[in-house]
Amino acid sequence: MSGLSLTLAILCVFHVGWVWWGDAFDGIHTQQTLAVRHGVKDVDAGDATRIAEPRGGDPPAETEPGHGAVIGWMWIPRFGHDWKRAIQEGTGTDVLANQGIGHYGHTPMPGGKGNSAYAGHRTPGDLGAADTLRPGDPIVIQTARHWYVYKVQSSWMTTPDDVAVVADQPGQGDTRSITLTTCKWSLDEADSLSARLIIRGRLESWSDVGDGIPAELADGTSRPAVRARMAASRVIRRISVRMPVSRVLAAAAGGAWLLLAGLAWLIWHGGRPRREPTWNPLTLAWRLQTGPVPLRIILFILFWTMILFAEWAWLSPWLDATIPLFSTGPSLTGA
Repeated sequence: MSGLSLTLAILCVFHVGWVWWGDAFDGIHTQQTLAVRHGVKDVDAGDATRIAEPRGGDPPAETEPGHGAVIGWMWIPRFGHDWKRAIQEGTGTDVLANQGIGHYGHTPMPGGKGNSAYAGHRTPGDLGAADTLRPGDPIVIQTARHWYVYKVQSSWMTTPDDVAVVADQPGQGDTRSITLTTCKWSLDEADSLSARLIIRGRLESWSDVGDGIPAELADGTSRPAVRARMAASRVIRRISVRMPVSRVLAAAAGGAWLLLAGLAWLIWHGGRPRREPTWNPLTLAWRLQTGPVPLRIILFILFWTMILFAEWAWLSPWLDATIPLFSTGPSLTGA
């Protein structure tokens, strides 16, 4: 029983990993699919060879989209140079379930006069780190043709029924502002839904996508560690266009394990001693491996890596959707 309990504990830890990281990986597939369908270009922030000249004055008016249409991408460098999420029109659960950002339909489009407002869940994969934003931090929006660079001015907590935060502000005049709304971060559902975090910023500049990327996205990308992370993110996004990354990684780990385990069995299976039967899953997993101990350790790690990504691809989404105990729930996803 101890082996079974430990195995279940490992699977639970894997599920926690899915909540914090794995779900965000596969959310990229959903967003990439939507962006391709709506013809929104996926610009790489790692390409700092062309910096767009920031422009002042009135930006061009963006076309009003239909519900669910992809407006563009939102980039928040404070969350990581590779962090960006697709923006869809609307803030219903059908939109926010895609782990992107929703645009309040009754507010101005990006760059427009007034208060352009957006909502997002507070899961680790989207606006979980919203409380780390500081005055001066850029929030960059990319549409099909233009960049809009906003700078954070303030943030505060308010009640869920305070709809005035997404309305035009008194005396705003020609000011072009942005507002992000998300729930309070809490593992307790009632506490999470009791308040909303509001981020307010103002438009600083705009530019054409064809002119390059804004300097705000290029800052700090020359560091080797940042470039390595962005290169990995680039690969994930390219893979995500066709298939969720967790499935690709599960297949890759499973294929590598099957190949090495098969070769090891052909070479060393004749010397395997007979063992007593066991129902311990960890012991059974170890006995599946063949060969010298160092090789068996490598095979054992590959085997559990395959299990990890397979759980992220199929089991964890099912648990999240059907069993409240394993669900991210409103306490993490309220917006």
